[in-house]
Amino acid sequence: METSVEISKNSNVVFDYTSFLSASCKHRMTFIDALKALIPAFEISWTSSLPKELTESEKLQMQALKVLSTNTSDSNNLIRLLRLARAEQIDELLITLPYALESEQLDQIESKASCRITMASDNGEELRVHMVEP
Repeated sequence: METSVEISKNSNVVFDYTSFLSASCKHRMTFIDALKALIPAFEISWTSSLPKELTESEKLQMQALKVLSTNTSDSNNLIRLLRLARAEQIDELLITLPYALESEQLDQIESKASCRITMASDNGEELRVHMVEP
């Protein structure tokens, strides 16, 4: 399976949402996955069960496959992703999308995930996210 998270040359974490969508279509949902989809607070408890020897990128990728869902809106998925990144003390994240999000979606993500989003590409398919204090 192709990785959806990697470290870029400037040491920022990159999350490829398109790869996530593709990988999650092949992922079989378990009872725990269903609970995580229904109870967003459960996502944070997932972080404590990950092996300590994983890199930050590997942890974020594993969490994304377990917590995010294709049955949830892109906005809610990205809010969850950013909360996971914050739990892993990731201050900046580059997210590549298969399509641009609407400004209302971006506003909602900024508000609920306590972050600042800037466009990293002209077409709006790359977002640079900076975490801010909640």
